[in-house]
Amino acid sequence: MSDYKISFKVDGRIVPEKEILEMELSRYHQVFHIFDKKNIPIHLDEQEVSLNELLQLPLDQAKIALAQTREALGKERTLELFASEIERGDAMWHEIAGSSEAGVNMQTAYVEVETENITLEQFMMFNQHLMKENNLYLPSTIHPEHYYFDANSKGEQIIVETFGMYKDPSYLDLKPGSKADYPVRPAQDVDLVMAGKTYLANDHSDTKMLGMHQLSKTDNGMKVKLGVFLPENAPKEIAEGHKWHLMVEFNNGLHIAAQQHPNFFQKKVMDVALNRIKKQQEE
Repeated sequence: MSDYKISFKVDGRIVPEKEILEMELSRYHQVFHIFDKKNIPIHLDEQEVSLNELLQLPLDQAKIALAQTREALGKERTLELFASEIERGDAMWHEIAGSSEAGVNMQTAYVEVETENITLEQFMMFNQHLMKENNLYLPSTIHPEHYYFDANSKGEQIIVETFGMYKDPSYLDLKPGSKADYPVRPAQDVDLVMAGKTYLANDHSDTKMLGMHQLSKTDNGMKVKLGVFLPENAPKEIAEGHKWHLMVEFNNGLHIAAQQHPNFFQKKVMDVALNRIKKQQEE
């Protein structure tokens, strides 16, 4: 389907897709430089590509090159190669969490999204596809700073990403949250809340960071309010950077979701699931 629209708003400003794509390409360049410094060769269709050549690639080719390289490296080797960055990321979050009181004076990063002809059911199918694939290729095409991804049937995720596009990649354990973990009250018309708590994967310590995304059906699409809530002593750059991270991530995810075509049975199953989730949230 090509007759769909996606619009993003941050801090009251409509953000054109052109700006989001420019930011996305700049972050691919950032990662290419990191791989180059670590002497990790990047291949495109089994041919090694130099840094100068990588920096000349259009966005669609940059995505494929990095995704192919990440999938070829594999999960275990990725953790080995980025062990020093992960160690620095752990130290940063220990300092942030240790100096911040949980739930007090949290910094918020919101991104509002509205779609036409991309439904909540299509987005749910995309999310299921991402979990089922559970590889390094697909997350890398969604955001270039998704270094590692591992998911299970409980909806838990272990990730390595440069959170908020700030400094080093962080090794994080994302766990779904309950209603008691919501940092704010959901809007009344919300059909689905995706909330979670964030821990360090190495030692399971609480980063005191929360995520909460609110998704609502509309007559011809959906509205989404993406929210990340950071401890008060987190660098301000993380909150601002994560707004861009969310826009890049969800822009790509929604373009993929637009190609999902749930059949009658799948729509019925998803409607039942959504109604059950909404009832649980209201209790």
